[in-house]
Amino acid sequence: MKIIGIEVFPLSVSFGQVIEESFGTVGKREDDVVIKIYTDEGVTGLGEGNTLGPFYSGESQGTVIDIIANHLFPKVLEGENPFNIELIHQKMDRVVYGNSVAKSAVDFALHDIMGKSLGVPVYQLLGGCSGGEIPLRWSVGIGPAEEVAELALQGIRAGFQGIKMKVGLNPSEDVKLVEAIRKAIGPDLIIDVDVNGGYRPKEAIDTIKKMEEFGPLLIEQPVRRDDLESMAMVKRNVNVPIGACESALTLPQIMRVIKMEAADFFNYKIDRSGGFFRGKQAVHMIDAAGLFSVGSEQLGFGIIVAAQAHFAVSTPILKRPAGYGVGLLKIAKRFDTKDMIGDIVINTPKIVNGHLEVPQGPGLGVELDEDAVKKYLTPGKSPLLVGRKS
Repeated sequence: MKIIGIEVFPLSVSFGQVIEESFGTVGKREDDVVIKIYTDEGVTGLGEGNTLGPFYSGESQGTVIDIIANHLFPKVLEGENPFNIELIHQKMDRVVYGNSVAKSAVDFALHDIMGKSLGVPVYQLLGGCSGGEIPLRWSVGIGPAEEVAELALQGIRAGFQGIKMKVGLNPSEDVKLVEAIRKAIGPDLIIDVDVNGGYRPKEAIDTIKKMEEFGPLLIEQPVRRDDLESMAMVKRNVNVPIGACESALTLPQIMRVIKMEAADFFNYKIDRSGGFFRGKQAVHMIDAAGLFSVGSEQLGFGIIVAAQAHFAVSTPILKRPAGYGVGLLKIAKRFDTKDMIGDIVINTPKIVNGHLEVPQGPGLGVELDEDAVKKYLTPGKSPLLVGRKS
């Protein structure tokens, strides 16, 4: 089997429910990239890359398309056997530095091809299935305490097993927001407090100490991503787990965080960090260091959600609840995917009662909805075919 072509679809979507974060509003318009890899045996594979913009990941829709179409396909993928996954990753890293969102999309598509070719779900290629449904957390943005607490409670009533909340604009208001959510959802469920690097170091310590009484808590990315010294200082001076997110997009970055003793856990996203192949390496490296990983996402469509489900059921060391499906649910402004309209795949992964089910079909278990793709095409852009389909 050889790779003969790749089709790239530039998509854009506005969320039905935006998320206010310390660095701005997410969901006004998010630019996405979907790819379809073709082989000489007629087996195809789907991948997806969502960057959240260059300010977040250093990549954009434009760079993902350029890297895949003009570098990864002609210099690495064309004529290669899609089963040579380790060799392909080595070549991708030689040809292109960074750009791990683009590489993630390719990795997903390759695994989709392998699963379809063998007639098995992707999770069987990743270590098997360690369980069925994946418990999820519900996500809320920054806003008035009463309103955000009510949104959090709605998520818990819908069956979600924890809350991911955004802070980082006003420390005193942030403490009140954490308190309001804790009172709304009760004393036991975990609250992941995501600062997105919004605090200064001593401000972070003072604010987190005030939040501690409203635990159990996880505190994510309290200071700037590149200030690992301050991350380590915060970690030493508070009594709740401190997590790295934007600080740790790649394996070398994760290793630096570990060496600096700058985090207790990692908010890990396979869709921005190299896909399944690098993801398995990363979470086991983190586990070997005595730390833990929480699964999260880049707010994509059903291809990404399916990939996350396969990764989660095959990786039991991931801490639950996971932050999967947020983008899909915020696009549709709903708590489940039952009878969902608005995804780009025909058989959207099931999220019901706050739990994600792994697709059981071959490969990722989803197929592209061509009509939906046309609906979401980025204005002024068209699909791009490099190579050939058959």
